[in-house]
Amino acid sequence: MENRMTDEQRDRRREKTQLIVRITAAVLGMVSAASFFLPYLTFIFRKQVYTVSALQLLTVRGFRVRGPQMEGIVTIPVLARASVVVGLALAVAGVVLILLKRAVPAGACFILSALTPLLVLISTGEIQSAVTQLNVVQMSVRYLTPFFLVLALGVFCAVLSLWTMGSERLAQSIFLVCACGSIGSVLIITIYVIVSGAPAIGKIGLLPFLFGTKWAAGSGQFGILPMILSSIAATVGAVLLGVPVGIFTAVFLSETAQPAVAKAVHPAVELLAGIPSVIYGFFGMLVVVPFIKRCGEIFHWNTQGDSLLAAILILAVMVLPTIVSVSETALRAVPDAYREASMALGATPVRTIFKVTLPAARSGVLSGVILGVGRAVGETMAVIMVAGNVANMPRLLGSVRFLTTGIALELSYSSGLHRQALFAIGLVLFVFIMIVDVLFTYISRKGVKMDAE
Repeated sequence: MENRMTDEQRDRRREKTQLIVRITAAVLGMVSAASFFLPYLTFIFRKQVYTVSALQLLTVRGFRVRGPQMEGIVTIPVLARASVVVGLALAVAGVVLILLKRAVPAGACFILSALTPLLVLISTGEIQSAVTQLNVVQMSVRYLTPFFLVLALGVFCAVLSLWTMGSERLAQSIFLVCACGSIGSVLIITIYVIVSGAPAIGKIGLLPFLFGTKWAAGSGQFGILPMILSSIAATVGAVLLGVPVGIFTAVFLSETAQPAVAKAVHPAVELLAGIPSVIYGFFGMLVVVPFIKRCGEIFHWNTQGDSLLAAILILAVMVLPTIVSVSETALRAVPDAYREASMALGATPVRTIFKVTLPAARSGVLSGVILGVGRAVGETMAVIMVAGNVANMPRLLGSVRFLTTGIALELSYSSGLHRQALFAIGLVLFVFIMIVDVLFTYISRKGVKMDAE
């Protein structure tokens, strides 16, 4: 009887706790919804200051901005208006669902509502681009307390909503919210890149933008084919040089190296991973570029040293640490039984490595290659210092400009269509990296499927 009463008391305590958590989540959700009615953002255009709530972003037409020579109305982006509507609706829906004891849908509504301020933040870039066309360069945005309340309370309410399913689900709730936040970050970055880059492609035209051979912002020519081909050529060259060296180094460290030798090589590989990009750029500028130039003088090559070849050599060294580390981890994860079985069948150690160990670690090795390719494609500072930065069609010993360096060199002083075109380059770069990732993933899965068969 005492045990039965204890169980009943425990159930009542659990229900009481869940009720308190549910009411707390509902109250905080209403506070989050009310935050949309409070001062949300402050826009400063030179000496003009506009403080608006989230709902004013939805209802007002725009901001009247006076430039040095002209004035105009800067409209509120559609993305900002849609984000406010969706955010408020999701916050209210989360409150209703949590009161109806629908924990999972309520948590989803709250976490999605928390992401809407970030979409508003993304849309301010479009406002800045519109303001620069009025020759107003002194523009800033201040994000006020309600802006951050929507973000913080949405995440907190999502955790509380899932917690109402039981105290043992608290840790799982936190993990789920963190996972949703990671996925949401990817989605926000994707939306930002598309929203920022698509308008320029629409104005310039997809084919002239992708296949144009001349980049001259002053005359309105925005062709990025030389930058695309240069980026591809540098990536392929770095992979052809760096991947074999990286994989063989990983094989040496995991399969054949003596412990004392491995202890000496490991710090060197880790040191390569920790060296800043600018140091690689300095090394390339002071050592690799003069060496190529000197070779050109000896062999009568037409080169000044700043070239695609210099960029390939630097990138090949920069991708090594990633490939070596990931590949070595994958090779060490292969069970010793595989090696022992191969040796028992009469295979030599070298044959075992190439026919058994490496195929078994194919997925991990390809992951290292993907990460290495990602670094080669996205590297900026080092290649700026060695590539010459001229938008020419790729030539091994000629000066070139990559997609990343094109953005970095011109973004600080760009405006209008020029600035939008740079964001469009970022969109092309994003799509390029996604294609590489999907391609390598497909190859990896196909290899695993063939091994299983």
